[in-house]
Amino acid sequence: MTSRTDDIEDLTADDEAARLGASRKVRVGVGFAAALGTVAVSSVVLFRLMNRMHVHGSENIPVEHENVLYCLNHSSLIDNFAFESVAYLPKVLFQPKYLPVNLADRKNFFGDPKSRRLKDRVLRLLGKYFFTHLRAYPVDRKRGDLEQVDEWVELLRQNIVVVFPEGTRSRSGTIGTGKPGVGKMIYDARPMVIPVRMMGMENVLGVGRVIPRMFQTVQVYIGEPLDMSELLDRPLPVERGAEYDLYRAVADRVVAEIRALGPQEP
Repeated sequence: MTSRTDDIEDLTADDEAARLGASRKVRVGVGFAAALGTVAVSSVVLFRLMNRMHVHGSENIPVEHENVLYCLNHSSLIDNFAFESVAYLPKVLFQPKYLPVNLADRKNFFGDPKSRRLKDRVLRLLGKYFFTHLRAYPVDRKRGDLEQVDEWVELLRQNIVVVFPEGTRSRSGTIGTGKPGVGKMIYDARPMVIPVRMMGMENVLGVGRVIPRMFQTVQVYIGEPLDMSELLDRPLPVERGAEYDLYRAVADRVVAEIRALGPQEP
């Protein structure tokens, strides 16, 4: 019989394995093929047959597969799957290097390592054997520090990364404010930043829903790469509060560009 301490240590090791799996280049194997195939089929069924997705700005999808950062508004747990299905399927089936890394809330995709509930046990298994192969990178949203952002920066420099500048799903349907962690990520890595606005995902699988709805229409607006030199050329302030303010300004600029895509909110 294993102790609770042993369980937590094993989970910590699994979590670290997931981080390493996402951080390195794509490794094609049976697990990867099974996970990607499952998602590809599910995406076609959910977003092409059960619902309709209209993509605007597909010409803005870059050919680069390193240091590319997609910044999406966030209203559904499956926003990233929906976006990637229209941006990189079927391309990623033949060129796995284009499979983006997703910064995923650990408790939503990998389970709470301190919980013994059935839900968290199932998520821990899914995280280890499924989401890791899909290049999900576990992030602890409640840590609230910028140190973990250094890991994201190194990850971004070698990959395509999908991030939600708001940090959490919108409950009201409106786009929120940017988080300084995303601003630091952009300031340090200097990636190609592409804003993406998704409209209608809250109707498919919004906050509080477990089963996706059918017969909904989702609009995806992919913007042009942003010129953020005005902010990124500023020297990094020495004072910690001013440093945070600069990171917030970078993130807020990205959020403003996301909000400007597509029809405007009244």
